[in-house]
Amino acid sequence: MKAISIHDAKTNLSKYIAAAKRGEKVYIGSFGEAEVVLTKIPEAKSGTHRKRSFEIAKGKVKASQDAFTDAADREIAELMFGK
Repeated sequence: MKAISIHDAKTNLSKYIAAAKRGEKVYIGSFGEAEVVLTKIPEAKSGTHRKRSFEIAKGKVKASQDAFTDAADREIAELMFGK
């Protein structure tokens, strides 16, 4: 495929992404000269993703009590609704 302009790439991005997914290389550039290439990323093998571990935070993160008590909720309701 010849190099397409950046404007054409922006205007028809979904078309060129579909072409790249089919295995075509899409060259994008200026004045007919390729500057970048749009290609498909190889499929990731299943099971290669690492699981996140939060063990480092164990014992360091503590839950705090709710700042809004029932009394505070009543006071806010009185201010908002005049009750």
